[in-house]
Amino acid sequence: MQKSLLLIILILLSTGVLLQAQEERPKIGLVLSGGGAKGLAHIGALRVLEEEGIVPDYITGTSMGSIIGGLYAIGYTAEELDSIVNSVSWTSLLSDQIPLSSVSPQEKEDYNRYQVEFNITREGLEIPSGLVRGQKISELISRLSWHMADIRSFDDFPIPFRCVAADLISGNQYVFDQGNLTTALRASMSIPSVFSPVRLDSMLLVDGGILNNYPVHLCKRMGADIIIGINVGFEDKPNDEGPETLPEILMASATIGGNLAMRRAIRRTDLLISPQLEKYNTASFSNAKEIILLGEEAAREQTDSLRKLMAEHHIAPRTFPKVNKKKAKNKIVSRIQIHGQESTTQQFLLGNMRVQPGDTITSELLRTGIQRAMGTRHFENITYHLDPLDKGYVLVLTVEESNPAKTKFSVHYDNEYKAGLLANLTVRNLFGNSSRTSLTTDISETPRFNVYQLNYLGEKQIAAAKTGFTYENNNLPVYLDDGSKYGTFKQQYSSVYAGFLTNLGTYWQMETSVRYTHSTLQNRSGFSDIFYAGVERFGNTFLSTRFDFNYSSLNRRYFPVRGSKINLFYRFNIDGKELYKGSSNGKELVAPLTNIPNRQYFSLGGHWQKYFPVSRKFTPGIRLSGQFTNKAAPLLDLTFIGGLPFNNRSNEVHFIGYSFREKLVEDFALGEIDLRYRLLQQIHLNIQGGVLFSTINLPKQIEPIGLDKTETVYGYGLMLAYDSFLGPLQLGAGSNNTDHRLRWYFNFGFNF
Repeated sequence: MQKSLLLIILILLSTGVLLQAQEERPKIGLVLSGGGAKGLAHIGALRVLEEEGIVPDYITGTSMGSIIGGLYAIGYTAEELDSIVNSVSWTSLLSDQIPLSSVSPQEKEDYNRYQVEFNITREGLEIPSGLVRGQKISELISRLSWHMADIRSFDDFPIPFRCVAADLISGNQYVFDQGNLTTALRASMSIPSVFSPVRLDSMLLVDGGILNNYPVHLCKRMGADIIIGINVGFEDKPNDEGPETLPEILMASATIGGNLAMRRAIRRTDLLISPQLEKYNTASFSNAKEIILLGEEAAREQTDSLRKLMAEHHIAPRTFPKVNKKKAKNKIVSRIQIHGQESTTQQFLLGNMRVQPGDTITSELLRTGIQRAMGTRHFENITYHLDPLDKGYVLVLTVEESNPAKTKFSVHYDNEYKAGLLANLTVRNLFGNSSRTSLTTDISETPRFNVYQLNYLGEKQIAAAKTGFTYENNNLPVYLDDGSKYGTFKQQYSSVYAGFLTNLGTYWQMETSVRYTHSTLQNRSGFSDIFYAGVERFGNTFLSTRFDFNYSSLNRRYFPVRGSKINLFYRFNIDGKELYKGSSNGKELVAPLTNIPNRQYFSLGGHWQKYFPVSRKFTPGIRLSGQFTNKAAPLLDLTFIGGLPFNNRSNEVHFIGYSFREKLVEDFALGEIDLRYRLLQQIHLNIQGGVLFSTINLPKQIEPIGLDKTETVYGYGLMLAYDSFLGPLQLGAGSNNTDHRLRWYFNFGFNF
């Protein structure tokens, strides 16, 4: 009995000693500095800490340090973070662009076609508060933190966490210790003038690196006894050249105060890891693998010091906490709250998101729903978080609505129409509620102008009455059989139309309209026999009805890697008239060109193209196009074939191997294949080949290009393209089997 009692006492005493030892174990704090892309080095250093069994008790971070630290704190291992970083498209992530397939059909025409965009306010043009609003980054963080929706306090994370932002209004530091993790991380990384600030209550929050780029004191206040820090924010011995690129200058300007405080904070760091990142800057996201490796190498050089530090404090190795990140994948939305909505209705937003109270949702469903809502272009930013209830969740949506009036600009150049300035004005609700007025002009030697008015029918805005006017000042070249130019007409083309359209989702749109078209030709060069006879201008007018069916699931306007595009049309010409101004002798010369052999006829045509990725670098594309007219049509109602889709104008179809508008056809069918290989991150090589079957019956006045021609042509070409943020830069050459003459193609910027 006494032996048993003694054994129990010894067990209790030893247990107490162990518990006391555990309680007295020094707490480890991990501090991660900001530094843009260089902050990816944190991942490599974390991998080494895990291998050494060093799991922090607290984590604090700023900017990129807050992103990596926050995700690490909610259960993502270094290996998982490495996989996430190397699987995302940084070009897409660091932009506000959504896939073209998520944009509403009536908005696709204007989306991603301009280099700069301004809001129009009562005070004038409003410059954006940042180059990037951070919509894509917010979406990614929300998806990755989906499993933590029930947790509001950052102390309840698997590893307690804090991050730092700066309030532009008060000038004070703001510490996030609870609430929505997505908001916290997005605010902490908002580099001024690069990312738009985050509004929270009465604060306007930006990158915490302005005041505290290395929050050691904050980690100490959480209870850390030992500080392990990873510094990617500044060099201990900066070079004499200083920052050179725009991202470097902006980052250096934003964090100069934080870096001064950082030098003082480093003195309170027990072990500092400083990767050698001189070769990289804050925007070097394309070098993620190399930067992560340098972080790992820097930590491995400190392995002995890490082991010594742990031994001195009698800290035993631990394993990283296992977190089930797939738990509660499906969540029930009991209620929905929307903040920031003024001009649009709740039903419009939720209808596009396809979410209603009582629904079961996933992070992927919300992501695609938000993209659809953003694709209406009524919203600049949409973020969300989930508040737990006794049963289900409250889905809290915070929206930033688009300014009702915007103006956009873009410069472009191609070797046919030369330089031009593309300008757009879009105003909502100018002529009635739920309306959209758009005016686009191309200011150049051959200007274009387009204005249209949409008046939506119904709250969901899936149908609209549409009226519009288009004007084009075009070149109409005429070529000889050997590919040389015989002469060029100046074509004045205008069209006024009215009708209705409807769309189903973001892919499908149908439109019916009545159109009046006016098209005339004047002299630009050549054709002396016609214009010296006293001809000033000649042409036709057409009154027609038209039905269009459009489908597009392409993910991008330029260089798409997946999706299809289908355009089908039926046009019935009701009537036509001849136009002429000049001498009576000249009228006889051009009579065959203005003659309308059949006033009533129809045309049926279509276009289909598809892209499908074979690998991350190789994307083939296929295109089929064709048109049939049941009766002979006048010259100015024929189709022009040739060139590439840089600056397509009315009645044009592009085809490799021909110059712009080189071939004139009545009926045609063509097929083309495009093999695109990505040489570097934004540089593409395209090999193109196609076949064209066509018929033509031209009047003798333009006899040099042939009469009663039925022809089969094979075209081929090679293009080199650079996908710049100012628009595509393309250079290439092509030829065909009929004359083997080389044609050059060059384009820069967004097209009309």
